[in-house]
Amino acid sequence: PPIHKSMAAMAASKPQLFDMPVSNNGARIRMLIYYKGIEDRVDIVHPSALGGLKSPEYLAKNPHGKMPLLDDNGFAIPESDTIARHLVTLFAAEGPSFVPADLNIKTRADMICRLHDVYIGPIQGAMYKPVAPGQCPSRAEGIIEIQVHLARLEELVVPGAPYLTGAEVTLADVTIFPTMVFLAFMLPKFNIKSEGEGEGEGEALFGPNLTA
Repeated sequence: PPIHKSMAAMAASKPQLFDMPVSNNGARIRMLIYYKGIEDRVDIVHPSALGGLKSPEYLAKNPHGKMPLLDDNGFAIPESDTIARHLVTLFAAEGPSFVPADLNIKTRADMICRLHDVYIGPIQGAMYKPVAPGQCPSRAEGIIEIQVHLARLEELVVPGAPYLTGAEVTLADVTIFPTMVFLAFMLPKFNIKSEGEGEGEGEALFGPNLTA
């Protein structure tokens, strides 16, 4: 029957998200999927299904050999921000839009995403692996730089709002939250404490807007 053909076609054309739980960039996409309620519309696949990140099969889809990667019916899409915007458009009729109608709110969300992707994400490795040439002079300076960018992020967050930019969830929220969880776990190892931990040595990890 035609309905069976239609269902089979939908199953065959499901986008595939190649990702592992260790990736905070991948978590951005998984959060978006859960918020939109499209868990049954996108398959999450471990990169090992293609032989791993450096396999010829995976590199054919993403020559940089990184994750996450979205394969939408043969159209390979790398980079978490691009993937997020693709899914928001593809499933515009499902769940929250993630794209505010108000231009200033949308632009604030875009600024937060950009701050994360250009300034915080590339140097987060200073917390757990040797600093790559050209990123920052040393681990200590990398940690300081992360704190500088967190202070800028704090300034961009709308005070007292349920979400980073106001009353509705945006791409900024799913971009920032996984990384904040990661930073909250790692930065205290460098004598940086979470907001509200009490008196003692160490600088505050997040300001009041991010903590709220």
